[in-house]
Amino acid sequence: MSHLKSNFSVVEKYSAFYTGGQLQLSSDGGKLFCGCKKDIKIVDLKTGRVVSSIGLDEEEEITQFILTRDDEYLILATQNKLFRQWRWKEKSLVKTWRSVHNAPVTSLALDSTVTLLASGSADFTIKIWDIVRGYFTHNFKGHSGVIRLVTFHPHSERLQLISAAEDYMIRVWDLKTSSCIVTSSCHASLVTSVAFADNGDTMYSAGKDNIVCVWKTDKWKVYKTIPVFESIVSVFVPLEFPSLIDEDGTPRFITVSSKGEVRVINVETGKREYSNSCRLSDPEVDSKSTDSYITQALYSTDLNGIVLATYDENIVQLSKDFTSEKQLCGHLDEILSLHFLGEDTHVAVATNTDLLKVFNRDSWECQMLQGHSDIITSLDVKGNYIVSGSKDSSIRIWQLSPDTGFVTCVAVGQGHTQAVQCVALARSSAQPAFILSGGIDMTLKVWRFPGDSDVIPMTTLRVAATEHAHDKDINCLAVAPNDKVIATGSQDKTAKLWSVGDGLHSITLIAVLRGHKRGIWCVKFSPVDQIVATGSGDGYIKLWSVTDYSCVRTLEGHDSSVLSFTFISHGKQIISSGSDGLLKLWLIKTSECMKTFDSHDAKVWAVATTAAEDYVISGGADSTLVFWKDVTQEEETEKQEKHQKQVLQEQILSNLIADKKFVRAMGLAISLNKPYRALNILKEVIKQEDGEKKLERLICKLRMDQIESVLKFAVEWNTNSRNYYPAQQLLNLILKNFLPQDLVAFSSIQSLVEGFTVYTERHLQRLDNLLMDSYFAEYSYGCMKTST
Repeated sequence: MSHLKSNFSVVEKYSAFYTGGQLQLSSDGGKLFCGCKKDIKIVDLKTGRVVSSIGLDEEEEITQFILTRDDEYLILATQNKLFRQWRWKEKSLVKTWRSVHNAPVTSLALDSTVTLLASGSADFTIKIWDIVRGYFTHNFKGHSGVIRLVTFHPHSERLQLISAAEDYMIRVWDLKTSSCIVTSSCHASLVTSVAFADNGDTMYSAGKDNIVCVWKTDKWKVYKTIPVFESIVSVFVPLEFPSLIDEDGTPRFITVSSKGEVRVINVETGKREYSNSCRLSDPEVDSKSTDSYITQALYSTDLNGIVLATYDENIVQLSKDFTSEKQLCGHLDEILSLHFLGEDTHVAVATNTDLLKVFNRDSWECQMLQGHSDIITSLDVKGNYIVSGSKDSSIRIWQLSPDTGFVTCVAVGQGHTQAVQCVALARSSAQPAFILSGGIDMTLKVWRFPGDSDVIPMTTLRVAATEHAHDKDINCLAVAPNDKVIATGSQDKTAKLWSVGDGLHSITLIAVLRGHKRGIWCVKFSPVDQIVATGSGDGYIKLWSVTDYSCVRTLEGHDSSVLSFTFISHGKQIISSGSDGLLKLWLIKTSECMKTFDSHDAKVWAVATTAAEDYVISGGADSTLVFWKDVTQEEETEKQEKHQKQVLQEQILSNLIADKKFVRAMGLAISLNKPYRALNILKEVIKQEDGEKKLERLICKLRMDQIESVLKFAVEWNTNSRNYYPAQQLLNLILKNFLPQDLVAFSSIQSLVEGFTVYTERHLQRLDNLLMDSYFAEYSYGCMKTST
């Protein structure tokens, strides 16, 4: 029997950590610093998780940042022309100073001694800062464009700075003479990268003009120009080349092109000795981004590899032979569909892109799989199989290899005339018997699942049956656990039940389920009962009988569209998500919303659970994956332990009262927050011989925090005419034995005084009335006596 769930708590969130712009690597290659709007996110490359975040939320966006070589400090330049120096490990802001530029800072560089900081700006000037003493030492003017690159000569004795700007000029500045010693127009377009070799004697400069210039830095002359026939993002001179290259002493350099090509080039011959493409998307299909696919590249000697940033905010880590070693998704975009995959080790996610993203839950490594040519709108998963539907009017079957963890496309189906909105796999066997698809063309298609012999090489799916199912878009599909009945939900406000013929050749309409006032976004079969559930834009979830097609339950609670839901607890509960950004947990038996969970900032398009139902994952328009853990058992255990502890302490309290150990008993009653047990202790003390003196001694032994607590109890007792006397007696003794300045120091003194004043005045009025009544009784008695 499945236990009911009562609560889920957020255990992890996967949200954007890179939104374009700059990257920096720590010196050991373990941490990646990513620009993310107004923050810098620090990502552990091994786990793929954000370990820290640096920045001030109320400040403007960060335009540039740089990490010191000792990994001690992070220096940020913000949009409002400020520098901020952080000790990032402690997350402490060391100092802030003005950039003195007239426009935002566009490039930063530190010298090898980490004492000088160079800042290039959109105001066409370069300033040099002494960051130890805190002032700027040089102001260089000469460029006629935005400064895009500044770097110091690696030899600190030479005190030279190299700069490149949007005027396509390279300038070399001498800090000793505060003058420009070289102005070169060797490039015909923007210079994007420079690299030093031979201990600083050689420099390579590369840019968008498809050439690499080789410089001798003793005289700052270009002695060789090597055509590379592609726009270069970065040029490197690493310590160790890929093992495919013979180490013969010949100078070489590595280029990373904007198209995603990484090449080793021989300086002497100018030939490409080795190259590899690191594109995740098809350049023919993805023609818009072909020329600007890679936006930045970093080389790490410790990683012995290259880290790339792509135009669509993904991060690719290349090994030393330039093959993709790891992929991280910097920004998910809007999440449209998601499912756990395999033995719940992976998560398949469809975002606002044509790439299928499959995450490893342990390392957050993301496989970005190309195949579709337009946005993937929906996914369904059964075992190790994924089916995806796309706006390119096709569906694809993908298979996860349990041994390697890699996902490959095994089949593709073309047949719809417009975008596919929903897909579903058969449920009864490990290898699905068929696939369903529906979309904007209002047709429902049944596809034969390929056999094992068809899978390699990739096969074309065959349509077994087609039916014009609805009058508007088909938004959702579901298959019954026995594969005999299928359900469709549409924008035409109806859901329909269909039976599938034995040979998959026919689809027969069984029933039309009417009752919703808006389009239907989600439909699911109960895993145990003959029930089908529908979620609609009218905010309701309706449960329908599959036997007589009547509506047996309506779950009301969402303020707006119900976008997704799933059955849990052996079909006894539902967890749903809506466009109000909320998740709700329902008990079907009572139609009650047991709990509401709020952790998203926008529509929640998808919700899914693991096979064991111990974790729930949700994702939506806020580009965040949220993992929820079932904490029902932990809460129940904690509740039982708390109850047992309370029972034990209650017994100890009773024993202390019986043994007349009133001081300890009062202390325990206060700690347990038991005002009426404390009142009984007070009454017991007052009953004793010399009760008032014993009560005074008891009060004097209490700590000041206990005095405050017992006064709070007394305010409660004072509200009842039966218990006002002990309360007033306690107040009287406290006022006699404690100084006013000690009592005024209580945090709740105002509420205590107000609480006592109101009811004390009432008790006083009542006593006055009683006294007057007693005089009247005495007068009446006297009159009666006289007449007698």
